[in-house]
Amino acid sequence: MSTQLKILVGIIFTLLTCIPLAAVAVGDLGHDIGIVPKTQETGMDKRAADLAGRQIEVGADLFGQYCFSCHGAKGEGIPQVAPAINRKDLLDGRREKQVGWSGSVQGFLQDTISAGRPIQSRPDLYAAHMPTWSQEYGGPLRPDQIDALVAFVMNWQSTAPEVNAWPPPGTPQPTMTPGPSPTPAPQQAGVNPTCLNIPSQYAGVKSPYQFNDAAVIAAGKQTYDDKCSACHGAQGQGDGPAAAALNPKPANFTDKAFMQGLPVDCQFYRISEGVTGTGMPPWKALGADTIWKVLIYERSFSGVQ
Repeated sequence: MSTQLKILVGIIFTLLTCIPLAAVAVGDLGHDIGIVPKTQETGMDKRAADLAGRQIEVGADLFGQYCFSCHGAKGEGIPQVAPAINRKDLLDGRREKQVGWSGSVQGFLQDTISAGRPIQSRPDLYAAHMPTWSQEYGGPLRPDQIDALVAFVMNWQSTAPEVNAWPPPGTPQPTMTPGPSPTPAPQQAGVNPTCLNIPSQYAGVKSPYQFNDAAVIAAGKQTYDDKCSACHGAQGQGDGPAAAALNPKPANFTDKAFMQGLPVDCQFYRISEGVTGTGMPPWKALGADTIWKVLIYERSFSGVQ
């Protein structure tokens, strides 16, 4: 093949390669180069929208797993438990300015979800403590999951209603209407149904601590008060401020019969992986040591070891 023919073939192949690249460029950058009208979506716009949609779907699933028990299924809030987050002042930036936040709404939501609220803003209004949710602070969620939750909440921005979540002290507040009592789960030979087939990595695990170790119990109480009491109650009776919104209700750790049907390895599994079909989320990210301390504190309510 002559040199001229080789050059011609090379030019042809180069052109053939450039054609699809040019098509992609037109589809993605058409607005910038004036080929695609501003009113028409580019390929890049469509892919970005698809990605945002998937992120919102993930956030919706996470919200239903972790957040609804305090903030309501649609973010409407639960009286005496936690404020509405599907509300205009929070999502248009007014609330952030009110509290002195200088960043974006997204940043405020991300920070609040990640780090929680160590001190309650208005304990006279809402009893639930906002726990830390990011793994960075000892919670169960990865950074991408935090971002998905933020995207889901921000998705309410255009339709969020005006809700006064922070009325002046002394303002009469609506009371919560309890939901229907759930049908108790069937028991088999006194063992909780969730304990009948636990994964092999949890079966038979034993506590590294003594159940009467005062230091362990104290450490477990600290974590329990921060992350568990909103649902399970300060005294472990399953009557925390968020319990009324849950069906089935949170476990009552003072119930000896229930605790006798909840072997230690099964309780460790339930805390680590959560309980499907309930408001109990997985807390594996806390680490085994912290989970054991919480477990021992929870069992101290009934004395069942």
